[in-house]
Amino acid sequence: MRYLAKAIALLIVLATALGLTSCNSNTNTNTDPSLSPSTSPNPGTTTDAPAEATPQDTTGYRPLNYKAEDLTWELQNVFSGNYVKNETVMFIDKGDTKELLYKIDSVISVKSYSGKKTYVEGQDYEVVDGKLRITENSKIPCITSKKYYAGDGTLMVEVDGVKKPVYWGEGTVMTNYQVNVEYTHSDTWNGYKQKCFAGIYDKLYGKLEAGEDVTIVFYGDSCTYGAASSFAYGYAPNQYSYALLVTNALADIFGYTVHYEKSKLPGTGPMPKKDYVAGDRGTITYINNSVGGWTTSDGVNNFDKHAKTFIEKFGCDLFVVDLGGNDGSLSPEKTAENDEKIIGKVREIAPDSGIIIISTLLNRPGSNWAGNDALQEPYLVELSEKLRDEGVPCAVCGITSMTASVLEHIKFEDFSGNNINHPNDFWARLYANTLFETLVGYENLN
Repeated sequence: MRYLAKAIALLIVLATALGLTSCNSNTNTNTDPSLSPSTSPNPGTTTDAPAEATPQDTTGYRPLNYKAEDLTWELQNVFSGNYVKNETVMFIDKGDTKELLYKIDSVISVKSYSGKKTYVEGQDYEVVDGKLRITENSKIPCITSKKYYAGDGTLMVEVDGVKKPVYWGEGTVMTNYQVNVEYTHSDTWNGYKQKCFAGIYDKLYGKLEAGEDVTIVFYGDSCTYGAASSFAYGYAPNQYSYALLVTNALADIFGYTVHYEKSKLPGTGPMPKKDYVAGDRGTITYINNSVGGWTTSDGVNNFDKHAKTFIEKFGCDLFVVDLGGNDGSLSPEKTAENDEKIIGKVREIAPDSGIIIISTLLNRPGSNWAGNDALQEPYLVELSEKLRDEGVPCAVCGITSMTASVLEHIKFEDFSGNNINHPNDFWARLYANTLFETLVGYENLN
């Protein structure tokens, strides 16, 4: 199976790089797609017994008494419907035209990243063939090609067959040049669609439905830490990271309070100052001791201090591991083996915990930062299937496939927080959409 997975992974990466394919998706159906109406036997033949019906796949089935439209706007599913709020775009030069995830029908607004400035259609931008064009006299900030291709050499990207230094940076270095676009569209998403696995997390949902306290542990690198969400970096619009967004959404659905357990461990990300209160039915204890720069080996080696101590104290009903983005020089087999070691450690102290493995986002393709991160996902899927066969509720949230699919429509600088390997607020919402679909499923809301 590992050789097959490796072959599949290589084919996906090569096909995507050549523009030959969009990422094939797992559809969010609740029944086996191979089911079809039975056919009648040929005349003159007999059957000893009627054919057995293929059992339904209930992996994603978990109906919930909550309306999808009641989710916060940050959790509204970008991959469905005909409206997108605050999709980010970065213009390089005046007069540039940018494609968005969808073909624009009409623009509702174009604002600065912070939301404090509003730009005027016809003066600052216009819609041309469903794309967004910045005018020559626009007040929208442009970085200019001269500055964009005069980086410090840390990020080297192949442009027209030549490696060039490209602009990058943390904080507002990228977002100062990004704008938020709110628009409507008629076309539908035909890229990667995450499969829902809500049906396998019976024990977690049983507790939530009964109003019992639960604990969710996030364990990862900088993306799970929160980089480069504006909240983590302390500037407007102060949007939460994907881990906070999804946890708070669970509190909204079940009427819970989220308690943010502050670890005070060095290198871990910021926490909201106050608990999030959506009701008093129970408490979700949120633990996130992720550290920027960690590899899967770091995750194994630091488990006792950063996870075990807290799981022993607070328990663990769901463990979300998101490591691998810094494993570019490590074989994908080894990355999966390290994840399996981490999960084994969780199971030793919290045997009933559900597990979600997040496949890493892609470090900027075509750059000196790109490596084996693009090859990991099939090995993680294989690991999750193995664990499910052993009775462990485990699924993969396919951020790698989602990222590759999105990059078929928009440029990396449009939704990256540092132009290398961190999501900006829009990409963090795509993360949250994909994780929410994995754990909850938009189709399970009424």
